[in-house]
Amino acid sequence: MSLIKQLEFLKENNSFHVYIYEWIDNYEFLKKCVNEDYGDNYNLILERFKKSGWNGDGILTEIWLPPFVIGYILKEPIDYGFNLSETWTKGFIVWHIKQKEDGLSFIGSIKELDFENYGLFDKSFKYD
Repeated sequence: MSLIKQLEFLKENNSFHVYIYEWIDNYEFLKKCVNEDYGDNYNLILERFKKSGWNGDGILTEIWLPPFVIGYILKEPIDYGFNLSETWTKGFIVWHIKQKEDGLSFIGSIKELDFENYGLFDKSFKYD
């Protein structure tokens, strides 16, 4: 699912799930989010993180998950709107922001993720 489609989904469905992880320290696979690419959605994502307990510091980044990963961790399938055999080139983006104060990593997704609770805090937040 492209970034544009994910942002459209976020705006239309208002669905956002936040997971708090202790800690993500390897930034080599993270891409800094550019406000110009996101428009109003940039602030919407930050607002969702704040409502989940993020204190407002840190840099918003993207984590791209390849298709062979998302098939295992998404609770519901993604409707790509085209032939399923073409989706191998698509992936899925989750957003990450690391809180400077205590190093907690906040991970946000437009779809609910289904993975073991290793290192996650017992709370996750869903907005609909």
